[in-house]
Amino acid sequence: MSCRILFFLLALFFLLPSPLVAAVTVDVQVKGVKGAMYDNILSRLKIFLHKDSRRLTGFEITRLHRHAKADIEEALAPFGYYAPIIVGTLDQEGDTWRAVYTVNRGEPVRVKAVRIEVEGPGGDDLAWTAREFPLEIGDVLDQSLYEKGKKQMVRSALRLGFLTARFSRLELRINRQAKTGEVDLVLDTGPRFLFGITTSEQKIIKPGLLARYLPYKVGDPWAPARLFELQRILYATDFFNRVSVRGDIDAARDLQIPVTVELETPQHLNRYSFGLGYATDTGARTQLEWRNRLLNTSGHKARGALQIAELENKFTLRYDIPRHDPRYDSYVVGATYNDQSWEQTQTRLVAAGLTLDHGEPRIRYGVSIEGRNEKYDVGATSGTSKLLMPGANLAIIWADSLVNTKNGLQLAVNLNGATEATSSDATFLQVTGSSKLIFSPFRPWRLIGRGTLGATLVDSIDDLPPSLRFYAGGDQSIRGFDYKELGTRDASGTVVGGRYLVVGSAELERIIDESWSLAAFFDVGNAMDDPKVDFEQGAGLGLRYRLPFGQVRFDLATALSDDNNPVRLHLSVGGDL
Repeated sequence: MSCRILFFLLALFFLLPSPLVAAVTVDVQVKGVKGAMYDNILSRLKIFLHKDSRRLTGFEITRLHRHAKADIEEALAPFGYYAPIIVGTLDQEGDTWRAVYTVNRGEPVRVKAVRIEVEGPGGDDLAWTAREFPLEIGDVLDQSLYEKGKKQMVRSALRLGFLTARFSRLELRINRQAKTGEVDLVLDTGPRFLFGITTSEQKIIKPGLLARYLPYKVGDPWAPARLFELQRILYATDFFNRVSVRGDIDAARDLQIPVTVELETPQHLNRYSFGLGYATDTGARTQLEWRNRLLNTSGHKARGALQIAELENKFTLRYDIPRHDPRYDSYVVGATYNDQSWEQTQTRLVAAGLTLDHGEPRIRYGVSIEGRNEKYDVGATSGTSKLLMPGANLAIIWADSLVNTKNGLQLAVNLNGATEATSSDATFLQVTGSSKLIFSPFRPWRLIGRGTLGATLVDSIDDLPPSLRFYAGGDQSIRGFDYKELGTRDASGTVVGGRYLVVGSAELERIIDESWSLAAFFDVGNAMDDPKVDFEQGAGLGLRYRLPFGQVRFDLATALSDDNNPVRLHLSVGGDL
């Protein structure tokens, strides 16, 4: 026994590195391959993985070098190379070792046959997975593509509700001598699972309203993505502080999976905000907003805003009632008071109305009926207008982002009118169309174009209150001119607005960094009673500063068509579309 112990201690002495002896190091190089193959070799090459070990000895380096060829062969096999030629050298200079491996991948194994079948109830629904398998006859037998194709077939089956899908035949046959491989797969989909009853113990909103948010119905094919969609939909309502949606597969009966929805009431149903700002169209302003997230279990919402400014005081109140598809459809009851002045015009408007609104992300439309009472002074003329005004609107948006748009298009049209037959003070029909295009041909440039056309069918512009007349000039119109400075003038020279509107703008923006950009622009157009009136022109340079909710725009513009060429500063804030 004592001899054995002595032999064991001697072995430890020679095999383990002594703290009194300098540690050896090994430099490992692999030549002849790169990319994913190179990375995979290093991840499997043991002499490389242990090169920094403090316990490394010359004996261990030699042993690891002898196994290096097998490590490299194992690393290349998944890429279809089963017969590589590997030349390895190991040299020593003092305590430094150098291992170099030159790899010739050789001829790869290529796919000779691909046989893929889908059987079971989902055979027709998943037939496309066989056609899109990533390996074809003649391809190098890359096993990562083979594994990717298998996973894609199974994932596709799960997405369509075939939760017990499995491969009844799963074979990858490789002939190393002939350098050929055969893929033979049979996927058995098993039965398709369905959506069962959705339940929730919450009392925040009525069960009937919750059911209208579901993106599926009982009996629809089971799709886990629908659960995430429902969670996103419910969060978007802003009714809840927390949303949890889960399906209980273990509780499935007759292939129907029940769904449970857990909802948590928000701590604060009312939100308030206060802000100070400035825009050249309104002057200095302060604004107070109130928003209620949920008034009752029927899903009603309300919001109000009060703005006090140099040129425009405004109060608005809005009440939303969900209807049909509550994600997009609502009844909107609104009321507005607007006291606005510009040039020699002052108007005080009180309005209330009802709108049937539909607001999907890409298309928005609505029809409305509004009662309006407006008192106004235009120069030396005063008047009162009472109108019962039906209207309709449509907007279509294609954009990668509404706030920070690289490429996008917005088209909108608004139609309204009134008739004396309904006790209105005027009979008219008005249509306004607008568009905005943002195009980024190459970084860091953006091209921005916008245009507005408007026409009013009315006997005389004097029959309409100022809020329904067309004016031009200002931040969002023709820069270089004051807000609503352009329009038909009366005998005293006072701008009284017009029946027609034409405005166009072209802008070139140079992005400096994530926050700043520079712009050059040209605006043209006018508001008039006679379409033959000459168009006014404005041009200038702008500075942009980007915030999370949009751009702050500083524009210095001159009125080119004004003989005096006045220069004006325009300041505005908002999203791109």
